Amino acid sequence: MTAIGARLPKTRGDRGLSWQGTGNAALLVASFCMGQGSVFLVQTLLVSRGELELLARFGTCFSFAVLALMIVDFGSVTSVARRVAFADIKGDPAEIRHCFWSASIVRFCVAITVASIASLYALGAQDDFARAYVTAATPALVFWAFNAGGILDGLKLSGLSGVTGMATYFCSGAALLPASGLSANQSGLILGAALSIGCGIAVTMQLLALWHVGRPPGRISATWRRCADLVREGLSVLLAVLPGQLSFRFQLIICSLLFGQGLTAIFLYGRQITAAGSQVLEFVRRAHFPLLVHGIATSASPVWTAFGIQRLATWLSVFGSSGLLIAGLLIVGSTHAAIAAAAGVVSLFSFGILSGALVSTLSQAAQALGHYRAVALSANGAMLICFVATAALGYWLGLAGLAVAEVVSHAAGAFCLWYLLFRRGLPASRGT
Repeated sequence: MTAIGARLPKTRGDRGLSWQGTGNAALLVASFCMGQGSVFLVQTLLVSRGELELLARFGTCFSFAVLALMIVDFGSVTSVARRVAFADIKGDPAEIRHCFWSASIVRFCVAITVASIASLYALGAQDDFARAYVTAATPALVFWAFNAGGILDGLKLSGLSGVTGMATYFCSGAALLPASGLSANQSGLILGAALSIGCGIAVTMQLLALWHVGRPPGRISATWRRCADLVREGLSVLLAVLPGQLSFRFQLIICSLLFGQGLTAIFLYGRQITAAGSQVLEFVRRAHFPLLVHGIATSASPVWTAFGIQRLATWLSVFGSSGLLIAGLLIVGSTHAAIAAAAGVVSLFSFGILSGALVSTLSQAAQALGHYRAVALSANGAMLICFVATAALGYWLGLAGLAVAEVVSHAAGAFCLWYLLFRRGLPASRGT
């Protein structure tokens, strides 16, 4: 392995600068802890001060802003990473450059569309905070259209992608406390601008990282055919990823309608902890994805191969789910403050970490072989079940009903994947 400061040769006869799965996973987790952890620490302070209104407003807007950034990325963290992983094996830097610019053109068009919709919302929004936040956060969408996360992942440098992504969360966390005590309009503008600045810094750092390892984007190089292929693949990946994100936002809406702003803030705060557990597992799976692409392409038992390569994520899901359940119950029994209520939320949703890990590994096995459509179908079917279960069980059982609905949706997603792909053996890998 070369030193971090070394440039890669024009053709890659060796692996060059390439952290393997465990090292990338460690960097992703560490970046997550420092980046999103900084936001969580400030939110903890807001909870302790009883500033639940700002917490609920920021948490809701930030959650939907992250969803918008995910839509703009358009699945490239998977589809582009898969193409780059194959190009990297062949030593084809031109294909890597083509992937970056083709994906950027597609994402820029998506960013303009999402930004237009956001602007229309801001014009008609009654909430001063939401209107100001959306207005100031809109530039982040354009910046994110040129992110290089998928390229770094495909080059087995997802750890660098995580390190650069910290800027988005650091900026929002740093702006949250100064925004406390200001008017709704002022705090919204400050926090929305912080997101835009953070995204701009993150993308700049990613591009510098590509230059540093000898894979700069270079001159604009794209074809309509490649753009069309990335639209097709990206849409399938997006349709597979969005349902889980929309399910959480639907939980948020149901919680707000049924339980009010105070309990919604507690739900958001506690839910972040279990979401963090799932995110750590996603980072581990993401770091091993290029290895999975290579290993599963020639495997006669893709499911066992996937769980074998992702065994670290599987064991972490078992220990993480159990640990959060026990820790949450202990905190609930030791205090009666708002923190105890949030700990109860953690205990309820800890089961979803384990069930989510199962369906995520099955989904990634299918994605590694290019079967995005099957993953999208199963994810959307699970989302519809989650919507119905969340509304019904939330009304009937409260927050516990939302947790049960999440596990039910995961089970439905796993069953759909098994029925579509795995019950008779997985079809052969599709080409890039």
